[in-house]
Amino acid sequence: MGGVKGEPRGTQTLARGLALLEKVGEGVHTLEELARALGVPKSTAHRLARALVQAGYLRHQPRRGYALGPKLIRLGFQAHAQQELPLLARPHLEWLRDRTGETVHLGVLEGGEVVYVDKLPGRRELQLASRVGSRFPAQSTALGKALLAHLPEEVWARHFVPGLRRTPRTIGDLEAFREELRCTQVRGYALDLEENEVGVRCVAAPIWDGQGQVVAAVSVSTASVYLDETRIQEVAPLVQEAARRISAELGA
Repeated sequence: MGGVKGEPRGTQTLARGLALLEKVGEGVHTLEELARALGVPKSTAHRLARALVQAGYLRHQPRRGYALGPKLIRLGFQAHAQQELPLLARPHLEWLRDRTGETVHLGVLEGGEVVYVDKLPGRRELQLASRVGSRFPAQSTALGKALLAHLPEEVWARHFVPGLRRTPRTIGDLEAFREELRCTQVRGYALDLEENEVGVRCVAAPIWDGQGQVVAAVSVSTASVYLDETRIQEVAPLVQEAARRISAELGA
């Protein structure tokens, strides 16, 4: 296969696996045809296809060959939602910013990090570290916790960095973090109490798509002095309402 000679073995395998998916998507279905299209031995094509079937990216149909699997369908919906997300969400982010006067963020999960895909500054003269395109550890942000809390518990550890210390308040113990995510599930919103940035607190809620998957989260962020326990109880329902409105735009 062109472009992979000399690459590390894992990179070459990944490239071949992706190429195999593309060929199936183009209508190449049998093992013999796939091996020929990729320029690899049939045994190599079989090994790649078997791994992709086990992971849910392909499915095998007797006498018909390989077809794209359910995981790719789900990822496709998620990719489409993320492309449309900032445009669909903007009016609701503006509503939330106007109702609270605080900075509003929209974020998605990539691996163990939250990526900020939109930001509306609040009315206060307050400089926050975030900007569109910023990445922060999911475990130290309200956005990240809102997203992680609705993944299966068995995957939480994959997104956790033991001993992470963004600030003295960052939760660096896995069991404490598990309990924090369980609390997030119960109350319906996540909190960042100066865990990612000293002096800054955040409240976030998850955004769902039409497939029942959490695809993003919305948050309000401000200086801790403006978000004490009493105001958290005032702001959280507004954040949840904005999340519900955006979710409805996505077909939830």
